[in-house]
Amino acid sequence: MNQLQQIFFLRTTNVNIIKIRGLATAAVWTLLIAGAAAWTVQQARHQALQLAETEARISLAKDLAFRKWAGKRGNMYLPLGEQVTPTPFLNHVPDRDITTTEGERLTLKNPAMIMNEITREAPQLYGVKTRITSRLYLNPVDAPDEWERTALFIVEGTRQDYHGVVDIDGKPYLRMMEPLIMEDSCLKCHAWTGIKVGELRGGTNVSIPLEPFYDAARTQMQGGLVSYAGIWLLGITAIGFITRRTMSLEVERCDGEARVREKNLQLETEVTERKNLENELRHSHQHLLNIIDFMPDATLIIDMEGRVLVWSRELARLTGVPPESMVGKKDYEYALPFYGKRRPILVDLVLNPNVEVEEQNYEGFTRNGDIVHGECYAPGLGATPAYITSSACVLRDSKGEVIGAIECIRDTSDQMKAQKRIKLLAKIFNESGEAIVITDSENNIIETNVAFEQFTGYTREEALGKNPKILKSGIEDITFYESMWRSILETNYWQGEIWDKRKDGTLYPKWLTITAIKDRDNRITNYFASFSDITQRKEAEKRIEQLAHTDTLTTLPNRHTLVERLSQALEQAKRGSHQLAVFFIDLDRFKTINDTLGHHVGDLLLKEVASRLKSSLRAEDIVARFGGDEFVVVQPQIRSHLEPAHLAEKILQTVSSPYFLDNNAVYTSPSIGISVFPHDGGSVSELFKTADIAMYHAKAAGRNTYQMFTKEMHTAARQRLAMENNLRSAITNDEFVLHYQPQVEAITGKVTGLEALVRWQSPEAGLVSPDLFISIAEESGLILEIGRHVFEMACDQAAKWKKAGVPFEKISVNLSARQLQQPELPEILSSIMASYGVEPGMIELEVTESMTMERPVESVRILGVLKSMGIDLAIDDFGTGYSSLSYLKLFPVDKLKIDRSFVKDIETDPDDAAIASATIAMAHSLGKKVVAEGVETAAQLEFLVQEGCDIIQGYFFSKPLSAEDAEAYLKKA
Repeated sequence: MNQLQQIFFLRTTNVNIIKIRGLATAAVWTLLIAGAAAWTVQQARHQALQLAETEARISLAKDLAFRKWAGKRGNMYLPLGEQVTPTPFLNHVPDRDITTTEGERLTLKNPAMIMNEITREAPQLYGVKTRITSRLYLNPVDAPDEWERTALFIVEGTRQDYHGVVDIDGKPYLRMMEPLIMEDSCLKCHAWTGIKVGELRGGTNVSIPLEPFYDAARTQMQGGLVSYAGIWLLGITAIGFITRRTMSLEVERCDGEARVREKNLQLETEVTERKNLENELRHSHQHLLNIIDFMPDATLIIDMEGRVLVWSRELARLTGVPPESMVGKKDYEYALPFYGKRRPILVDLVLNPNVEVEEQNYEGFTRNGDIVHGECYAPGLGATPAYITSSACVLRDSKGEVIGAIECIRDTSDQMKAQKRIKLLAKIFNESGEAIVITDSENNIIETNVAFEQFTGYTREEALGKNPKILKSGIEDITFYESMWRSILETNYWQGEIWDKRKDGTLYPKWLTITAIKDRDNRITNYFASFSDITQRKEAEKRIEQLAHTDTLTTLPNRHTLVERLSQALEQAKRGSHQLAVFFIDLDRFKTINDTLGHHVGDLLLKEVASRLKSSLRAEDIVARFGGDEFVVVQPQIRSHLEPAHLAEKILQTVSSPYFLDNNAVYTSPSIGISVFPHDGGSVSELFKTADIAMYHAKAAGRNTYQMFTKEMHTAARQRLAMENNLRSAITNDEFVLHYQPQVEAITGKVTGLEALVRWQSPEAGLVSPDLFISIAEESGLILEIGRHVFEMACDQAAKWKKAGVPFEKISVNLSARQLQQPELPEILSSIMASYGVEPGMIELEVTESMTMERPVESVRILGVLKSMGIDLAIDDFGTGYSSLSYLKLFPVDKLKIDRSFVKDIETDPDDAAIASATIAMAHSLGKKVVAEGVETAAQLEFLVQEGCDIIQGYFFSKPLSAEDAEAYLKKA
């Protein structure tokens, strides 16, 4: 049969091949005829263009011949009349119009113009048009068109003809131009152009209509195409006839061969069937054995005599005994080792129905007719004990008589492990700390765990069959759920935070994970969801968020939140084109309160200030703690600069009121700097900067006040910054010098000492007074370096004068507030004096009254240490601060210096005179000397001497002197 099919297949294949060859031949024949026809059409069209080109050359030749003929015969003079008028473009030609001897008037005509008129009046030329043109034309009518400009460019460059096909009035024309060469006869009309004989004047062109030539070509092509069509049809007919005849012969040949083959196949089939039957009978037993070998169960078959007929491959694997060593054996030679104790195997029990299974120690096995079935633990199965399931039954023939028995044994260890794993997973599922829900493909709940009931309040029975929508809180909108399901369907996964509702109606946040489970065909079969209650985590996050954006002490927004909210307010102000105000608030004397009463009182003060600030503001205003004792207030929208001023006054009044904290009456006041958007800055940092500058000006103005930022403040701040930078350079470059002002004993006029006054010798500004830089040095902290340097210079000068024998008693050096706050100040000064070899009695230290009262207890301690070192001490600017007499008597000072502000008007102002007198009397009663500063007149000196002042210092005796001048002054005195 296969051979017949092959023959029929070959027949069909050969017929198809013949058919394809015929089609290919017809296609090639068609392409050849089509190619020949296309070539013929192309040649006909090309021939039409050649004929038109020839016609164009003939027309141009006629024109050229006529012009030469006229030129050789003295040009063309025609009698004047209606159709012959003088050419207006040749007025400059002297002999244009002449009179014959007979008195007839003639005018000169251009032969080219005559030829143009002849062409236009000759309709038999089928629309032939002739023109003469050039780049330099006489008559505007002769100006070259677009094609003529191109042609002139080519003709002038090559001096050869140029032609091309163009459309004129919607019809195809062949245009040709030939160069126009100047001859002697041409100069009659064209001499004015300056062109000489033999030069190119322009071009003559003719337009030949192509339609007549195309019509002739089409007539020719139609005849040729009809001939080609006939030839093609004749060829196609011949190809079809030959192909059909060839196909018929091939079919007849194959049918004959098939009939012969069919008879042979019938004989072969009969022989094959007999052989196949024999093979089936011979191999049926082997097939059965192969099937048993590939069964997953270990199989043992015996006959009635107990002889082993089949020992399967799986049984050999389980026992470790190969089949070839067991097949044919009987009795107990085939006892299975994995049954443990010595006992008959199941096939023996099956063949002996009178034996009870229980009597043979087969626990877990039962008999059911011819079948014994059960499972047991097999300790002797390989290296690892395992569980097995075994079944045995008798084998009967077609007559129902027993011919043997079969036992099937399966290693169920993996199943047991799987069951254990399933039990473990079930336990994990039920005891998981997260709630778990499993739904079907329609999203109906089919399983839940214990945590689900704990979180939702729904029992497993209540939830089964329900849609998880029963937990929907209603907080999330439809867009949220659309996005969630889109993620699940596209990625099989979604995780996120969602609000749910318990059975009792309470809402709670949870963290939900949903996974889509798909089968092998990528279809969703189930949805697996797990979630946990994140209420505590949300509260913790809220607390963290609060800590991140709130000041923990005052509960006000912190700096980070302030920047965010101010940035938003700025954007709104920019969009709304309105103003915004920023207040920088710094508490006055907060450090003193903190140091004196303790940090806990300082914290209570900050909390109370924060509360008062909030009560002073509108709901839309912003207040934040910027850091330390600094607060920032923002008015998001103001109409004028009066609003910030009114609020600042309100804050001054509120914050300045007394505080009663921890049994202490505490007083503080705010210094407020105000900047306004957009005048004082367009960004958060700029507004902070300008408000800070204004706040420092408020402090400089006496504190407990406010200042609106001005450009002058910015200029001053820049100048202060420049001054600070210059001071740093001055320290590095050692630009400071000391001047010395003598201190004179009031009664005797003896010099008792000199006060060292620092000056800055700036390379740019010259000698700079300390009034201009000391305050900046105090604020920047540079005063420590400057003060140390001044003390070193004073010690150095004292050592030099001592060595040179200059008569001086001591040099007074001023200490700054920063220096007095250094606990190690005595050690520092002692080290400097030792390094220069200066004795403590040669140095006197001056501290201001306000400086000592900032930290009176610490000041008493440090001054006591300095005094014990042998250094004299004086309080400078006495009377300008708020000294406590109880502390003053504790200060181990030797002198009090009356400030120059009281000495200045001592002659005219009774109050100043009274203060000076009282100070002298008080100092003497405390055993201290008095030094009067700023004494400039004899009357001031006389008053102070009468009141008992001890030492005089001022311009009356000497201004501050350089070291050299001071040395000369001391020697002279």
